[in-house]
Amino acid sequence: MKKSAQRSGRIQACIAVLLTALLITANGTVFTYASGSGASGTDTATMLLASMGVLSADSSGGYDLSKTVTRAEFAKMLVMASPYKDSVQTASYSSPYKDVPAKHWSAPYIRIAVAKGLMSGYSDGTFRPGNAVTLEQGVNSALLLLGYSRSDFTGAFPYAQMNVYSSNGLSQNITGGIGSYMSKGDAANLIYNMMGIKMKDGSKTYAESLGYSLNESGEVDYAGVINSNMNGPYTVKSSSGWTSELGLDPSGLTIYKNGGVVASSDVKQYDILYYSASKGTVWVYSDKVTGIYQKASPSQNAVTSVTVSGAQYQLESSAAFSALSSTGTLKIGSTVTLLLGKSGGVADAISGAVAGESAVVYVTETGTKSYENPGGSKYSSFYIKGIRPNGTEIEYAVGQDWIDVGDMVKISFDADGKMSISPTSSGGKITGTADGNLYTIGSASIAANVSILDTDMGNYAAVSMERLDGVYLDSSNVLYYEASGGKVTTLVLNDVTGDTAKYGVVTSAKSADSGSYTYLTDGVTATLSGASSNVHAGPAKFYGESGKINQAKNLTATGSRTKSFSASQAVIDDNIGTYPISSTVGVYSYSSGVYKPSTLSAALSAYQTNKSVTFYYDKEPEKGGCIRIIVHN
Repeated sequence: MKKSAQRSGRIQACIAVLLTALLITANGTVFTYASGSGASGTDTATMLLASMGVLSADSSGGYDLSKTVTRAEFAKMLVMASPYKDSVQTASYSSPYKDVPAKHWSAPYIRIAVAKGLMSGYSDGTFRPGNAVTLEQGVNSALLLLGYSRSDFTGAFPYAQMNVYSSNGLSQNITGGIGSYMSKGDAANLIYNMMGIKMKDGSKTYAESLGYSLNESGEVDYAGVINSNMNGPYTVKSSSGWTSELGLDPSGLTIYKNGGVVASSDVKQYDILYYSASKGTVWVYSDKVTGIYQKASPSQNAVTSVTVSGAQYQLESSAAFSALSSTGTLKIGSTVTLLLGKSGGVADAISGAVAGESAVVYVTETGTKSYENPGGSKYSSFYIKGIRPNGTEIEYAVGQDWIDVGDMVKISFDADGKMSISPTSSGGKITGTADGNLYTIGSASIAANVSILDTDMGNYAAVSMERLDGVYLDSSNVLYYEASGGKVTTLVLNDVTGDTAKYGVVTSAKSADSGSYTYLTDGVTATLSGASSNVHAGPAKFYGESGKINQAKNLTATGSRTKSFSASQAVIDDNIGTYPISSTVGVYSYSSGVYKPSTLSAALSAYQTNKSVTFYYDKEPEKGGCIRIIVHN
């Protein structure tokens, strides 16, 4: 696994924020690949290159990035990342070389790659499609796409070419040197690097030369690259006939759903999909929201967004407009199911009774409010607000009043649209220490696209496996989980990380008897009355039910001798040793009894100049705690 990760380089890097916003679906789904060792991961380059058709998964759903790339495979990768990609559909399937049969999958790619001078055959009339590609051969092809010609280089091949390769960014995250064979991961990295590099004439980046744009930061808009290669949204009407309806050959498709490559039979009725016929790639989204259709904005005659069960959703297709507008069949006050697309907007909508959809909800708020029935009459009902494990906030008018903040409930609709609510129970079966690298918790395997919520007192925070790394979970820490294919895909935790609370400093304990305090969080001063009376001035945790702050608890200072301090951790000479530093750590300077907001860099500078720096944590790291507040002189 380590060798594969090293070979793949950037292909196994973290997901970029821009692509996360576009490509993580409403239930947290991201596209995944399997490396040569069988481990799965996710990243920007994989999603980008898969959408362009540069990378294709094999029958097992993997990309086998550690495998040596063949000349046939590299020819396809080059052509699909070139201005000639659209020529593949019109290329004649004749035999370009005597060792490349006319019907071989690589024939049109090899023909184009050779015709455009990106690769060449051998003097004996062969192409040798199964041979390996050396790094310098791959680099030469990339430089040709960037506008260089052989006349730009003097001296013996490939030294001048490799100098350009090393100096302009093409070499980033690629191993090996002259004479070494490229892995598929190396080839993918080479093409990914090429996208952001200026053409030889300096006029534009290579991605721009393909017609793609830059974002506001002047970087290649990879989200736009992927988006431009998709058709859709399309609502699956039948799980057995969707490929023929779209004119797609199921035997040659790569289909992504719920974070992995699936078979065409795994695409179900009412899934939403996007596709690229030329690249043989399909992206499937299965998230749905069922509830009461409460409002159309700005009106049902010109609807652009709808409110269903207390949450607002933007429409993203004509099909959604047709269903939810005044001319559609779905009326305000009725039960509907929204079919959500890649951006979390409404791609289509159907009657809730048709879909039979259900939802698991962590309850964050309860109460009573007024609603409108299909006839336009107002009525009062008990309601609950909550968060679904995929991160979707939702509200329901319910007939039961037994539900409390902090409950996990399952909400279902029968064929008549009637709601039923029941408690959920699937916790207690996952125990052990979390490993953020291996994606395991004890003996349980965790999916690469897992959705994790940590909850407490009606509050919630999305967390990652990296955040849980090294934390021990026992049976009381897991409220709910779902699994698919032997891996946990959804996990709801019970106050493991402490990330649902706020952290700051009590600046003044005005009255120990009444519990009245002045405190500072995120640079804002506030007061708190009626809280616990045993809180003193200094760093503290602030919390309460459903987002309200009505309790405070002082944090614990680490040992006095700090062995090392960086932006990510503090190593203390005590029985715990290493304390991770929260990504949202609060930093304050303290002088003459006054706390002032400061910065992490200022605290690091204070430490490096031997000034006093004190670290405060909420609980031990193995229980999910970390450094929440840093105070320096």
